[in-house]
Amino acid sequence: MGQESDPPIVGIGASAGGVQALQTFFDHMPTDTDAAFVVIVHLDPDARSELASILASRTKMPVTQVEDRARLESNHVYVIPPNRRLKIGDDTISALPFEEARAHRAPIDLFFRSLAEEHGPGFAVILTGAGADGAIGVKAIKEAGGIVLVQDPNEAEYASMPRNAIATEVADFVLPVQELPERLAELLANRNSLPPAEGRSSDEDVLARILAHVRVRTGHDFSQYKRATILRRIGRRAQVTRRESLADYYTYLRGNVEEAQALFSDFLISVTTFFRDPAPFKSLADNIIPQLFDGKEAGDSIRVWVPGCATGEETYTIGILLLEEAARRDLTQEIQVFGSDLDTGALAIAREGRFPATIEGDLSEERLRRFFYREGDHYRVRRELRDVVLFASHSLLRDPPFSHLDMISCRNLLIYLDRQLQQQVCSTFHYALNPGGFLFLGSSESADYPPGLFRTVDREARIYRSVAGAGERRPALPVLLGPHQAAERPPAVARPPSPSGSFGDAALHRQMLEKIAPPSMLVDESHRAVHLSENAGRFLQPSGGPVSTDATDLVREEFRFDLRAALHRAFERNEATLSMPILAQVDGQPHRVYLQVKPVLQGSDPTRHALVLFIEGEAIEKGENAVAEAGDGHPAANQTIRQLQEELQLAQNRLRVTREESEAANEELRAANEELQSMNEEYRSTAEELETSKEELQSINEELQTVNNELKLKLESVSRAHSDLQNLMAATDVATLFVNPSLRIKRFTPRLMEIFNVTANDEGRPITDFTHQLEYDALADDARSVLDHLASIEHEVRGRNDRWYLVRMRPYRTIDDKIDGVVATFVDITERRQAEENARESKQRLEQEARLVELSRSPIFVWDYDDGIKQWNRGSEELYGYSRDEAIGKVKEKLLKTKVPGSSFENLLRALLEDGHWSGELYHTTKEGNVLTVESHIELLPMGERRLVLESTRDVTDRKRWERRRQLLVNELSHRVKNTLAVVQSLARQTMRTSASHEDFVERFEGRLAALASAHKLLVESEWSGAELGALALSQLEAYSGSDGRRLQLEGEPVTLPPDTATPFGLVLHELATNAAKYGAFATGSGQVNLSWKRRNNNRHLTVTWKEHGGPPVEPPSEQGFGGVLIEKSLPGATVHRDFQPDGVVCTIDIELPEIPQNGADR
Repeated sequence: MGQESDPPIVGIGASAGGVQALQTFFDHMPTDTDAAFVVIVHLDPDARSELASILASRTKMPVTQVEDRARLESNHVYVIPPNRRLKIGDDTISALPFEEARAHRAPIDLFFRSLAEEHGPGFAVILTGAGADGAIGVKAIKEAGGIVLVQDPNEAEYASMPRNAIATEVADFVLPVQELPERLAELLANRNSLPPAEGRSSDEDVLARILAHVRVRTGHDFSQYKRATILRRIGRRAQVTRRESLADYYTYLRGNVEEAQALFSDFLISVTTFFRDPAPFKSLADNIIPQLFDGKEAGDSIRVWVPGCATGEETYTIGILLLEEAARRDLTQEIQVFGSDLDTGALAIAREGRFPATIEGDLSEERLRRFFYREGDHYRVRRELRDVVLFASHSLLRDPPFSHLDMISCRNLLIYLDRQLQQQVCSTFHYALNPGGFLFLGSSESADYPPGLFRTVDREARIYRSVAGAGERRPALPVLLGPHQAAERPPAVARPPSPSGSFGDAALHRQMLEKIAPPSMLVDESHRAVHLSENAGRFLQPSGGPVSTDATDLVREEFRFDLRAALHRAFERNEATLSMPILAQVDGQPHRVYLQVKPVLQGSDPTRHALVLFIEGEAIEKGENAVAEAGDGHPAANQTIRQLQEELQLAQNRLRVTREESEAANEELRAANEELQSMNEEYRSTAEELETSKEELQSINEELQTVNNELKLKLESVSRAHSDLQNLMAATDVATLFVNPSLRIKRFTPRLMEIFNVTANDEGRPITDFTHQLEYDALADDARSVLDHLASIEHEVRGRNDRWYLVRMRPYRTIDDKIDGVVATFVDITERRQAEENARESKQRLEQEARLVELSRSPIFVWDYDDGIKQWNRGSEELYGYSRDEAIGKVKEKLLKTKVPGSSFENLLRALLEDGHWSGELYHTTKEGNVLTVESHIELLPMGERRLVLESTRDVTDRKRWERRRQLLVNELSHRVKNTLAVVQSLARQTMRTSASHEDFVERFEGRLAALASAHKLLVESEWSGAELGALALSQLEAYSGSDGRRLQLEGEPVTLPPDTATPFGLVLHELATNAAKYGAFATGSGQVNLSWKRRNNNRHLTVTWKEHGGPPVEPPSEQGFGGVLIEKSLPGATVHRDFQPDGVVCTIDIELPEIPQNGADR
């Protein structure tokens, strides 16, 4: 196909999920449809769009993102850029900045409106998306003659946008996205198949048949609507139904009952939005609306009619302006705005008052907030606005209008009617408006015809004002079309000439003058002169008396008889008449004048007229009327002539008398006829008045029916609400009192009778008249304070029955936000106060106990069974070394490294969960790393979903150590006593065996007992924890060194010998010292003993070395005595080696030391 210079435009709107749907659409869309495709989606204004490149991969058509302005070409795709809206020009498309805030943008609606306004018929496609964008724009496309295609909501990823478009009832096709391209291509191919507006005569006949069929099916006649509009709407339906000619469509129309209704709906399509064309509405609000309120008194109503209201946006717009003006004036006049239309579906939408969220672009934030509230993707009209608007099904051309109106707003309806219907509608408006009422029309409409009905107030805004007619009578209601007839001219009635009626008569007269030039007069069927030519005045001479327009009374007396007869023949027999010459004085000279009367009919106009022509003959000389005597002078002949003349004169006299008598009889008949006509006029006038009254009553009746239906619905709603309120008040357990501004009782709940001494019959009485059970003398003063300051008051009041009540007073607000009294509630809070008192006391006790716990030196802390530590008192800080901040939030078993002797912490938790408590010993580790033995008492305290654990501990580490030490001492004492006794017994035996004498025995035995006593003394001093090696050695050897400190040298670090080792080690030292005193270094005055010790192998082994020198020479003993046995065998687990060197004995002792516990964790 070749490219078109003005291609058809297809607008495609999508939102959420739209990219995939667009890809599928262009995958199936042919590339040679000669159409320009414009894609509008909701894009992130701050991000770059890749939509153009995405779509370019799905179609062979060039895809362009509109950056500034682009020329529209066929088989091209144009994509909206981010943060811009698209607008159609003559043959271009432009990207413009948004004028609305981001939250209120509707780019799809804006483009569809632009397409409808600038390009006319187009194609709108709505795909998947959230919200309601496009719902208003598709109506504009449909009104301009375009076609709307919508994706099936059941397959759309987001069905909100398709559903809202379908809800407007203008969608022609609802198909899956895969089928939309095929149907669109077919529509594009057949868009020019129907005949143009000026078609053939056969098409005119088919068009008439189509309109007649619609009239029969729907009862509405569209034959006098503008032909171009009707043909465009029929052509659109033919496209939708796939018909290629008017004849084919007519055949389809006759065979499908539903199609007549569909075509009827298409005829009625009109675009309406809130504040459409803001400039005219601003002029209306500033200049006209205030005048509607001027002069109104209390109780007066303001009545406005919006015919052709469609879905009600314009009607609600007028209501908004009226309510805003009433609020500014603080008036309470009744406001009634009537909206009427033929489309019941549109009226249902209007009555519901629910509109897409895209109306945000047409309404200010303030108006949206005051008159609407949000419902999902829609806005609903608030009750304040809904209550002033009434909607009714009404035909402007057939039904009587609403009456006594202050203003009519009829915008963009007259443009669809032909001139004759426009004049009829303007006459209807003039009849319906009060004198001085206002008419608000569309930008292409006018109320200039018929002239004299309206005067212009604002030409730019198309605002007109009704002109009051002459006299005080209300203008007659124009003749309306019947349900099945076209407009007909009303029957002719006698009427005085009027400016509006003279134009038709003058035109008819001028048509006649084109054929006949003599002076003339146009006479109607009642013989009344309705028009005169310029030169007809010479032949007129009105009779004396009251002024009459009867033609026979206006002409000269000579013409009256002949004119009356001629008019009779013209109207009764439809015959033309030319009279005999009549002598008449014209311009002072006698002339022969001929009267010619012709009946006149104008086409199909049933009104009959007659044209009277005054044909002027030649003037007559003065001597011509004398009779010349005979030329022969015969007297007989003259006598005969004279006699004949006298007879003729006599006959003429008799004829004159007869004619005068006839004229007198005719005058009497005329008088009677005049009386009858007068009576007829009176009857006719009365009939007209009755007809007018009937029409007014019918109009009022329709209004009342509409109001009655609205009131019935409201009454049902109020009845349900009243029933709900009654049940609520009967069921409520709260004493509630409603009083009016005078503090008189309006209503109260049954519980109030327990507090106030009132009964159900006391409504309307002042509340101050009644006693009550409250110690509350300021009740009335507080109620008045609430009314004065509009602020709530709340008190807790004691009752005389020892109960407490919460008294809360607040203003009573009506649905209109008016203050109409006070609402007081009396809630019995006795139990609550008792509970609060108990809770307060418990809280105090708890705070005291918590303080005691906090100040207690006993470690007490709280931890969550499933979480960390929650409380940590001072005793815990002192015992474990962790501050409160360090402990809170930590897991207890990890912080303190808890261990359970003979079990595990997990077993402890299970036992705690089962029994709710646990007591026993635990091992806890302090911050310094010391392991403490504690006695722990643990309680599980469930608190809702939380499980808190209270744990108190007592450090028993020292006690356990002392207990172990005491046991050790007891055991040691028992063991030592036994061992000591055994040692003493053995010492006694062995000493006795080896002693030479009794004195020797005593000496040796006492020395050995002294060594034992010295070792025991050191152990007792250390509380049997052990004996320090240096102190033990010094106690055993100090007696042998004397005053010379050089004789005994001790070397070694401090080492504590356990009790089991200290006692035998003391004996060993005693034996070594005794031998040294007898045979070794202590036997001479210069001998020395060096005792040294050293620990090895991580302090687990101790090596003690006894070394003598300076004594007598040493020889090994020949035999080993008891002393040697004590030295080598008395230390358990020790290795003893003696080396008898010549200069002194060297004795080496290796002892394995036991592990010495470091803290209280010994076990």
